[in-house]
Amino acid sequence: MLVPTPEEREKERALFGEERRKAPHLFEREPMADTDEVLRGVGIELPLGERPAAYLRLMPQDFVVEEINRDESLHTVETGPLLAPISTGDGQSFYGDLVKAGVSTLDVKTRLSYLLGVEEKQIGFAGIKDRAALTAQAFSIRGVARIAEFEKIQEQNFFLKNIRAGKGVLASGDLWGNRFIIILRLAAPLSPEAIAAIRRKIDEMNEDGFWNFFYLQRFGTPRLIGHRLGRSIAQGDYEGAVKMFLTHTAPRKLPYFMQIRKEAAAMWGRWDEIFARIDRFPYHFHLERTLIRHLMDRPADFLGALSAIPEQIKMWVYAYDSYLFNQKLSALIKTGTVPMELPLATSFDSRDWEPYKEYFAEDGVALPLRAWKDFPFVRVDSRMWPTLQNVRFHKVEFRRDLAVFAFSLPKGAYATSYLMNLFTLSSGLPLLPGISTDAIDAKAVLGLGALAETLARFRTVLESREEDIAASGLE
Repeated sequence: MLVPTPEEREKERALFGEERRKAPHLFEREPMADTDEVLRGVGIELPLGERPAAYLRLMPQDFVVEEINRDESLHTVETGPLLAPISTGDGQSFYGDLVKAGVSTLDVKTRLSYLLGVEEKQIGFAGIKDRAALTAQAFSIRGVARIAEFEKIQEQNFFLKNIRAGKGVLASGDLWGNRFIIILRLAAPLSPEAIAAIRRKIDEMNEDGFWNFFYLQRFGTPRLIGHRLGRSIAQGDYEGAVKMFLTHTAPRKLPYFMQIRKEAAAMWGRWDEIFARIDRFPYHFHLERTLIRHLMDRPADFLGALSAIPEQIKMWVYAYDSYLFNQKLSALIKTGTVPMELPLATSFDSRDWEPYKEYFAEDGVALPLRAWKDFPFVRVDSRMWPTLQNVRFHKVEFRRDLAVFAFSLPKGAYATSYLMNLFTLSSGLPLLPGISTDAIDAKAVLGLGALAETLARFRTVLESREEDIAASGLE
């Protein structure tokens, strides 16, 4: 995979700013809200009723995610020593904590692979954490000769701590869940009656749980085409999947990049020309660069091109799984009879396909999928998924222009699937009118710690985000 360096990323940011000054209209878009129509696009059809508008993820620290181990211990975003304050022991693996901001777990995995000279498959995480967040999680790495190798790592978007030697590897799903500390910035102050209604709904969900839909980030924000890419793969249309990924445009993307994707569509098959066009933005198009580089060497090998980005393929296949689940759960809720769990369709057990047969027929998908053999890195097994999810609610604080929540969810549950029951959520730039841009320490607001030292480690990331906010015309 073509891994963008921090230097390339800074060069790209400078170019981005230059292009924005030359053609500001190509960097304008309407505020985005996760309306009922948007939710229907990913299979969620639920009568949520009127909900106040709230904005998520203005800054990474507005959305804090801290992984919870099976033994209930917590991986926090606070700073700490590089080496664990306990005996490092011995073994074939190193374990530690990853704290990151403004970058996805998969991007960090790729970067660590490059920095430490190991294959990505030698790096283990229990869960995938969002890009637009401040997160902490456990990791394991095999194949690093000495713990001193970690001391060389100095990155803007992440740091490592509590590293120790051990045995075994960390597997996907090897966690209890996550604690969330989230700021919702309000478009308008809430009336006492609105706050009382939200508190009643919180109490109801504390008692009864909430519907366990897969939320938007499962489908590849901001374009929300992960399930469509997964469907193309399920249909065996590998060229179609590559073309959709490279050329699909969506209103949630900046017009500037939509224009580049339209140009790529017009150049289809002229891989050298497409690569030259997107290579100016090695960070924004880093996956696309990997695909096109493969096609430059093997022009018709679309299966090989997709295989060059295995983590992304897994995400797309699972996104299609999630879309089918959302559709079925929505249909069952309308009937008033919902089982406690449903199977996921990525399985060799034909009984797991049964709930989704009508959707597969509509999509022209034949089972078992050819893709399961063509992409052996995709996990295929029988898994049941809860339709209702419980929440461990901790605290909420309402202020004039924001609400600050703390709660914990088991693995596989989305904080946004919980919050969508309380608010109509919005994210991305520009903001909804009326949203405050004041810096807030959510942990301090709720008396759960403080973020000052951690945020100092991410100063460059936060300054870049502040520049983006200012350039959107809000400040």
